[in-house]
Amino acid sequence: MIFNKNGLFIVNKPINWTSNDVIRKLKSLHKFNKIGHAGTLDPLATGILPILINKATKYFDYFLKLNKTYLAEITFGYSTNTFDLEGDIIEKTDVLPKNLLDIQKKINLFEGLIEQKPPIYSALKKNGKKLYEYARNNEKVIIDSRKVFVENIEIIKWENYKLLVKIDCSSGFYVRSFANDLAKSLNSLGVLSKLSRIKYGPYSLEDSNFDINEIENLENFLLPIDSILKNNKSYIFDKDLEERFFNGEVFSDKNISVDILKNTELKIYNIKEEFIGLLIYDPIKSFWKPKNIIK
Repeated sequence: MIFNKNGLFIVNKPINWTSNDVIRKLKSLHKFNKIGHAGTLDPLATGILPILINKATKYFDYFLKLNKTYLAEITFGYSTNTFDLEGDIIEKTDVLPKNLLDIQKKINLFEGLIEQKPPIYSALKKNGKKLYEYARNNEKVIIDSRKVFVENIEIIKWENYKLLVKIDCSSGFYVRSFANDLAKSLNSLGVLSKLSRIKYGPYSLEDSNFDINEIENLENFLLPIDSILKNNKSYIFDKDLEERFFNGEVFSDKNISVDILKNTELKIYNIKEEFIGLLIYDPIKSFWKPKNIIK
């Protein structure tokens, strides 16, 4: 039986599951027209994994812009080739950070707009080839740094050379790289030993209230598509405007009076208050046009 509803599931991904394992599990329960995840989590990580269902897959790109919050544990004393526990140990050290004040000073350097080099064991592409493919083939590759934004890093716990921190960051930030870089800044070595994504844009772990191993009635856990666009303004179309919207027509000031919302993406609802897509403003042509129609 095909699952025809549109929306998303906020899955609390279990440890030792890949993101694709979650997809396969859901596919074993139902047939979907379309299904995909937004924001891969490594197997050893837990936490929020959004699963987009059917027409919600049109909104995948919006997750690329969302900020995230992680709980991360860093263990000092050794390093691996993957910067986490999945890799092979490549070096050990007896030089371990002992002063929490020194750790805090170094952490402060990782806040704000920073340059970060992604780990080589990642799916990012260089010259059309994924970085981990270079690593597995023992090929040398120059990894370019990228600008990422870190809003805040809070120390939660420091015990037995294990550091637990909460990180509020932009998309594109690699916690594994941070663990490696922080340890090096302290003249030590370290790996990411635990990771949980506890917030993803407007979603928190509280939005994931089912166990992927025991789930039965999927519809009870489906969130609406427009929950992705929590902070966007909305506009209700009457039947005539709705039909024109579905036909892909454009709208001018004569049709709608939303001058104050120009240059934003406007959530559009029909008179039944059903979400039917977005309206975006074209500043060059001075009109609004439909985007990601849900019909």
